[in-house]
Amino acid sequence: MNYAKGKIAENLHVPELVESVRSTGTRQLTQFEKRFPYLRQTLPTTRMTDKQKNKLLKRIQRIANWLDNAVPGSPVPFGLDSILGFIPVVGGSMSGLLSLYQVYVSTTFGIPLWLLILFLFNIVVDFVFSLIPIAGGFLHMFYKANIYNYQELRDYLDSPEYLDRVQDGAKDPEITWRQLGTDMSKMVPNIPTLAGASINKKAA
Repeated sequence: MNYAKGKIAENLHVPELVESVRSTGTRQLTQFEKRFPYLRQTLPTTRMTDKQKNKLLKRIQRIANWLDNAVPGSPVPFGLDSILGFIPVVGGSMSGLLSLYQVYVSTTFGIPLWLLILFLFNIVVDFVFSLIPIAGGFLHMFYKANIYNYQELRDYLDSPEYLDRVQDGAKDPEITWRQLGTDMSKMVPNIPTLAGASINKKAA
């Protein structure tokens, strides 16, 4: 069954399409982050020992694997998320909630806002794919949002940016969840205006 699904996905060029969506989205978010220093602020960090950090990382990895790759070596990515993806709307909503839990746990490392947005972008893309009848099930299966998010978290924790913060005391400005909520409530009404200004700028 998995072999047949894999062949169908290959014929539909699903892996290539999924990778194209991911790389394009990541590139655009990177450009967005460079334009807005606000996104370099970090969420509050939970104090943990190295042992606790490693334990938490393993927990996040387990969640990602159960959702996206519960059967290692399978010709297609197969996990709980893949199964739920073939249940229209309800399945996507359930897997989205599980993915958001993984993101919530990841925020305890004090990740920057740009990384949080990247996490949410992957989840939204994955959810949108799950809404597309039949073909969306294959796209949803190959778009491993939870594993992508785990890999992005590991890359950040291994980056000079994070290591400098932890080892040398260098610290980006932190933003509380309350302040973030307040900022978002003020920003949302202005999004259409900002989007229109951006479109007009490109047109000029």
